[in-house]
Amino acid sequence: MAEAEPPSSLSRCLDGESWETKDVLREEISRCELFQRSSYELSLDQIRDLTAERLHFVLKLPLMQRHLGDQVIGRKKGFINKSMGITELICSADMATGVKMGVVCGLYGGAVINLGSPEQVERLYVPVTELACTGMFALTERGHGSNARGILTEAHYEPSTQEFIIHTPCEDAQKMYIGNAMKGNYAAVFAQLIIKGESQGPHCFVVPIRDQYGVMWPGVTATDMKHKEGLHGVDNGILIFDNVRIPRENLLDKFGSVSADGRYSSPIRRKGDRFNAMLAALTPTRLALTVQAMAAMKLGLIIAVRYSHSRRQFGPKDQDEVKIIEHQTQYLRLMPHLAATLALTFTTRYTAGLMDDALCQGEDLQSNRPLQALVAGLKAYSTWANVACLQECRECTGGMGFMMENRIPSLKCDSDVFVTFEGDNMVMLQVVVRELMMQYTRQFEDSMVAGLIRNWTSSVSDSLRTSFLGFSVDKIGDLNFLLKALSYRERVLQRSLAARLHAKINKSKEEFFSAWNSCLHHVTSLALAHIHKVTLKLFALAVQECQVNDDRDLLTKFCLLHGTSLVYQERAWYLEHNYFSPGASRQIRSQAPDLSQSLRYCTLTTLFTLVNIRGTPASTPDSLHGKETHTHTFSDLTTFKYSRSTETQFLYLTGSAQIAVIALLELCRSVKDDALKVVADFNIPPCCIQAPIAGVAKPGAEWAFYPQPQSPTTQPHTQPHTQQRATSKL
Repeated sequence: MAEAEPPSSLSRCLDGESWETKDVLREEISRCELFQRSSYELSLDQIRDLTAERLHFVLKLPLMQRHLGDQVIGRKKGFINKSMGITELICSADMATGVKMGVVCGLYGGAVINLGSPEQVERLYVPVTELACTGMFALTERGHGSNARGILTEAHYEPSTQEFIIHTPCEDAQKMYIGNAMKGNYAAVFAQLIIKGESQGPHCFVVPIRDQYGVMWPGVTATDMKHKEGLHGVDNGILIFDNVRIPRENLLDKFGSVSADGRYSSPIRRKGDRFNAMLAALTPTRLALTVQAMAAMKLGLIIAVRYSHSRRQFGPKDQDEVKIIEHQTQYLRLMPHLAATLALTFTTRYTAGLMDDALCQGEDLQSNRPLQALVAGLKAYSTWANVACLQECRECTGGMGFMMENRIPSLKCDSDVFVTFEGDNMVMLQVVVRELMMQYTRQFEDSMVAGLIRNWTSSVSDSLRTSFLGFSVDKIGDLNFLLKALSYRERVLQRSLAARLHAKINKSKEEFFSAWNSCLHHVTSLALAHIHKVTLKLFALAVQECQVNDDRDLLTKFCLLHGTSLVYQERAWYLEHNYFSPGASRQIRSQAPDLSQSLRYCTLTTLFTLVNIRGTPASTPDSLHGKETHTHTFSDLTTFKYSRSTETQFLYLTGSAQIAVIALLELCRSVKDDALKVVADFNIPPCCIQAPIAGVAKPGAEWAFYPQPQSPTTQPHTQPHTQQRATSKL
């Protein structure tokens, strides 16, 4: 077998510092027979057994054993970033295996390590790393999902036996959707700790579920939830506890402990703060969801982009049918998702780095509210982006994309749950906005509203640092107008939400819950506006730091596309707020298709003439309001000028934003061929792609095979009139 070509510089850039770890995993997975076949033809039990085998194979790898050892030791520099790289590779190979690894090592292991003592880690988690047993995580109940603080499972302490009695008092207290419930040995169970009739709030206990032979622990019932939309390899179930006795030492006691005689003590006085601290310690597992969604997006785009460069349909009379990627609707649908995936790649890496730094410095994640909010916002944005991306990939691959052989349907089904898993997205967005509003109220010292917000959520404080990057966008000047547009939208939404809440609470005397609830649509819009801005800033920072000129030029185009797409998505909002004029917007819609072929040759003067900038003579674009102008390069596509202005004057500078809207089609067109290189540099092994239409042959699916396309830049040029008309492959 021919040796694989060494990874490109762009591939190394996309892998980041953990590229060596990823390369080892790629090689191991490519050699493992367990990952060489699809599982959709197997029975439910067979799929679960295969997933368990795959997980066992991964965990016993020397690389993983060293990594799990680092997890036990703690505070290892780069551990979170490395974990995210491992998660992405395993999820690319099989999403169920990646999710189950997250349950066993991330959730159960994370609970024991972050909530327990060193002795408890040695006793309750090290055996898992040694493959002697597996764990699960039991927080969600039938009656309480997002409102985890209200769980009903009880843990009563009995001093005479020095045991906790774990009990499910009612149907709503049953633990539901528990991953690994039908195979796991231990569960990290959250329950209300009750001592002498008084509840101390939710705490985490390690409860035996079954022994190594599968015999259930006395009082424990596990009910199989069986078939789901996807993730069939993850055995989700219901756990019911009937006065199950566990030793006192099985209470994970970092944030609360009980003495032998039944005295409770905690370093955190307030119950709500205690529970927040427990959940904050599990923040890394929420970031892993963003990585899992990103892995699904990369796979879907590899398949759709390659197929789009292979499949031909329609064309000029008496000439070749053209590749479907040449159709405007095809590249307009796929390229923004590819840009968003690249943005998420760099954003998650940066966020993992922040988390690594915090943990290495011994910082308690509970005190880093801005980081918690950032992770929550990324979780919501990425999982919704994944759903939209995979749907477009499915449609852009036609009937072939509907076939299980080509992987996209299973990716859609396996990752759909991410929008509600580990925190409903609507709740995640509220976490972001509560932080933003705390910043706003503290800035203006509105003590009444600030106090109400603090009472509403004790999990927020201080500020969400929207300027934490600390880098000047002027260094990438052609992104400046996009960043200004996104920042402007965020500021307007923030101020108007603050005004609405102030009016409802201070003037109308509404109760805070009702006031907040009546503004939830506004809240979610603000949260997404903030996350959009953050992803563009971090993408721009990554471009700035890229050391290879060709790679930097390529990433710049995708960064511009990401920002342009974000502005374009909200063009109605910009119209409503007079950021665009209605007439100009209509001209943009009608002229954009014709302009897309010529935009790269246009200067700002031409564009101003075409769209008639609001309030500015079309013939004098270089002297907007008498302000100093600066010239920047819009990638290699167009040269434009913008004017520095204060925020008050910014409404009049609509030209740059309109250029962004017009440029969307041209940017998508300009990167459609580059997309082949980008998806190749995701460096995902063929056994993980498993799609014949993406050039990966599969026995029995010869009917779906399309050869892997070459980049158009490497193919010899042939005059159209010398070619024979290509036939469509139906």
